[in-house]
Amino acid sequence: MEFNRRDFIKGTLALGSIAAVGGLAGCSSPQNQSPDSSPLADTGSIPGIPESFTDGKWIGTAMGHDDDLIVEVVVAGGDLASVRVLRCDDTIGIGTTAAPIMASRILETKNLDVDTVTGATTTSIAVRNAVADAITNAGGSVSSFSLGTTAPTGGAPQNLEVDVALAGAGTAGLIAAVRLLEAGKSVVLFEKQDIAGGSMPMTYSGVAAAESQLQSNYALGRHDENPMFNKAGMLAVMSKYLVPENDRFNGAMPYQTAMYDNSGKLVDWLHGMGVGFYSLGVNPAYGVTPYLAPGCYMGGCGYAKDFLVDRVGALGGQIIYATEVTELVQEADGRVTGLLAQGRDGSSWTVGAKAVCLTTGGFAANPDMIAEYYPEYADYKFNCAPGSTGEGILMGQKAGGAIECMGRELGAFLSTTSQAGSNFEIAFLYQTTPGIIVNASGAQFGNMMSDNHGMLGRGLRDAANGGAFFYITDESGRITTNKNELYAMDTYKCLEHRGDMVHYDSVEEAAEALGLPELASTIETHNAHALAGEEDEFGRKNLPYIDTYSGIWVISCLPTFYLTTGGLAIDTAGRVLTEAGESIAGLYAAGDVCGSIEEKDGRPYAMGFDAAMNYGYLMAEAVIADI
Repeated sequence: MEFNRRDFIKGTLALGSIAAVGGLAGCSSPQNQSPDSSPLADTGSIPGIPESFTDGKWIGTAMGHDDDLIVEVVVAGGDLASVRVLRCDDTIGIGTTAAPIMASRILETKNLDVDTVTGATTTSIAVRNAVADAITNAGGSVSSFSLGTTAPTGGAPQNLEVDVALAGAGTAGLIAAVRLLEAGKSVVLFEKQDIAGGSMPMTYSGVAAAESQLQSNYALGRHDENPMFNKAGMLAVMSKYLVPENDRFNGAMPYQTAMYDNSGKLVDWLHGMGVGFYSLGVNPAYGVTPYLAPGCYMGGCGYAKDFLVDRVGALGGQIIYATEVTELVQEADGRVTGLLAQGRDGSSWTVGAKAVCLTTGGFAANPDMIAEYYPEYADYKFNCAPGSTGEGILMGQKAGGAIECMGRELGAFLSTTSQAGSNFEIAFLYQTTPGIIVNASGAQFGNMMSDNHGMLGRGLRDAANGGAFFYITDESGRITTNKNELYAMDTYKCLEHRGDMVHYDSVEEAAEALGLPELASTIETHNAHALAGEEDEFGRKNLPYIDTYSGIWVISCLPTFYLTTGGLAIDTAGRVLTEAGESIAGLYAAGDVCGSIEEKDGRPYAMGFDAAMNYGYLMAEAVIADI
């Protein structure tokens, strides 16, 4: 069994018990639609497309990462006068950040072929296609605004001296930068993408915290023994998942202990400077766990990312975008004293620093490193932050850092198939949508409630499942998918419109259309267990009855791996360690570049987002103390 960040949500449902957390702008290649396709028809009530490029306000639509993206284009004097995004439902902090940037690039250059916003390619292409649609609707020629791509230029050599330089402006990097700036340190962050955040906006927004003042103020002593609040209780739960052969510390779990020692302080720090949390006590499903507002999988992490980016600037820090750190500067005695970076515009950076922090993320988007360190997963898709390419690990190794915890089992979450143009993350579907998941023959293959990520990962790798997967639900499940009152989330409401969630009038129709010969018997057996109040053959309890009177709803889906859990060796304060366990002076790391904090303690990956935040904070505290 596994206990991970998404399963953590379920544990908040009944205060005092632990049970078996939007959309993702991942590594999938976006679907580049034809800009000239699907012109508006003349219906009589809606004017048709004019014969020539016509001044006025015109609307264009294209499928984004999540749902339709809609733009308004103003044509004046036969040219583009304004491009504005009216609606973007893509991931908060990724798509919502990139869409207006892309619109501005198109307007400024009058060119649809401008570079996409790196880190949000699918959204960028959607903006391009929507603008092209608006141009078509205005009677214009898309080819007149398709001028070809041009490489960014104008960069120059730059030299900089700071207290702390950070490689990567993701979760750990942003948290650390703000904490360092608060302490009066001069800080620069280098981010190779055009937008900050890394994988931060993609997570579920719950913050595993113990004994924060925020929680205490709400609880009033009512939940003192709740493991979602009580640190000792939390660690006791975590200890149940230790894998003996991976436990180097005889059950002590120093890395998780450090995280939960700090977690309450982190929550209060965030809350105190203005980061919003969902009101505690309002939603029984959330329990005493703080969720970043507006709630579970509703974009809270993206909003928090935007807040932290603004905070860095307000405190005098600087984020250098589209610029990749390529090398660490190291003295003869091994001390790291700076870094070198290269901008996409041709700029080069030579930075001297008292401390360098590696917060570049993992390497799930680097097929070569996957093949080297996780060869069993080399042929599988990773639905991940596109910046997770592993250069921080490689630079850390070159500086003498050790790596650890490589090659262990990886879990997967559910994504849609790419039929709508993106592998939209539906990791929490098993909670919002009562139902079952079946394989290519229509048979169930495991208990998705108690071991969701492990079961899905193993199921994908098992050739007997045929490589095709379908989530089966009924009309009630469709309703709770569109808006789930229990978890106060409607992130998956796009599934019907995208064509991922399809209705069939009968089980037999679905089985024939999808080639699922065992589907009818699978549902019959499942429902018999549900009516009898029994566990199924996989040990799943409290089975939902699937009503087939009005047919069934089917979501074609795919388990996707999403991160790597091995990385640089660090101590519990974020100092990078050598193979001999000695710290490298001046070099620090936090977040996925270090792999999983839980794996270091000897248990499977669980709380990556929480670990990145807490270890970003702990790393900053160590740097402040050391310099």
